[in-house]
Amino acid sequence: MDYVKVYENHLPADLCKSASDNLAKINWQQHTFYQAGTDSFISYDHELAISHDDIPEKAEINKQVWFAIERYVLKDFASFESWFGGWNGYTNIRFNRYDPTTQMKLHCDHIHSMFDGQRKGVPTLTILGALNDDYEGGELMMFGDHRIHLPAGAVVVFPSNFMYPHEVKPVKSGIRYSYVSWTW
Repeated sequence: MDYVKVYENHLPADLCKSASDNLAKINWQQHTFYQAGTDSFISYDHELAISHDDIPEKAEINKQVWFAIERYVLKDFASFESWFGGWNGYTNIRFNRYDPTTQMKLHCDHIHSMFDGQRKGVPTLTILGALNDDYEGGELMMFGDHRIHLPAGAVVVFPSNFMYPHEVKPVKSGIRYSYVSWTW
């Protein structure tokens, strides 16, 4: 848990509310997992929906991702600066929608297929933010039984490797909206 950092009130409430309202109007597709060592993807029962669509708030949320990464790398772990070269950039955010009964199965963000163009490799940090909290269930879990509480506007930053498995438990009622980005 030493390298899992939650920053509450990272996004203002009005930005989260307007983003959530606009996310109800965009196109969604079922989430899939890349199957390492193959060229295929798989989706599981009750899997969340994702979208890369634009909403008016997306540019501001993307900008705020930078500040979360900066705080994590340059402030919370500044002592690493002598040997950790930092980060070279981050992905545009992806939106996540969890309807009742949907979830994300246990996984780590060691995503081989993410950077397959000019950028090579796997992500180094995961940045996951909550846009609302008016739902039941949908708990973000790490390390088996450790619940990460993310109220609307909060963001969590953690390493994207195999040592940081996480999942989202099924939503019981309401709709859970979040966003995610990764550094390289």
